[in-house]
Amino acid sequence: MVGTDSLSALISDIKKSILDDLRDEAIIKLDQDVLSPVISKHQLAKELCKSDKWIKDNIFENPKFSTDIQSMLDEGLIQMTAYGEKTRVIVNRKAIKKFLDEHSAELPWLEGV
Repeated sequence: MVGTDSLSALISDIKKSILDDLRDEAIIKLDQDVLSPVISKHQLAKELCKSDKWIKDNIFENPKFSTDIQSMLDEGLIQMTAYGEKTRVIVNRKAIKKFLDEHSAELPWLEGV
């Protein structure tokens, strides 16, 4: 009979594996649209199955990634245009894919939608 600790560890491993597969699949999809070299924050949220707020809070406005985001802004790979309280964000697909490849393990994928 399997102990509860072993069962909990097995369930945790399965959840992690499924989450890793889903995250990797979402990031791979970013390379599939070759017609458009850029993606909006809203499109990015849609492709990652997350809300616009999650993308904003966990990627673009996360202090942990501020240096990387600022570098992409400086290089023109991210363009932010403010309209009143809303900010329109357009990102180079290859740059955001590279960012997600490097930092996806640090993002709280289970939080929010």
